Amino acid sequence: MKKKANKSVHVTFRLTEEEYAPFDRAIRELEISKSEFFRLLTIGKIKNYTSDKLHIPEYKRCLSQLSWAGNNINQIAHRLNSDHLKGIISEALYKKILNVLIGIRDRLQEIAK
Repeated sequence: MKKKANKSVHVTFRLTEEEYAPFDRAIRELEISKSEFFRLLTIGKIKNYTSDKLHIPEYKRCLSQLSWAGNNINQIAHRLNSDHLKGIISEALYKKILNVLIGIRDRLQEIAK
């Protein structure tokens, strides 16, 4: 399992009220912190940002659904491994389903980028 990276580097800058106003609207619409917004914007996870509109529809809902799907895949994989070890599932079927789960996981990771 990939270890979660510790965000230890602090970056600080100042904006005028006028410079900050379009970002404030986007931050409120996305319901995320300033730190999270500017981090995502800086590393390119928020794309096509304009001062008028942020082109990430229902950002939080999408993240929630991706998390839900990932949890379901983990539950399926756990059950698959358990049943395979008990001899309930054949080696061929185990490998076939495992490959499908890996494909789904990879696709979800692409979507999350």
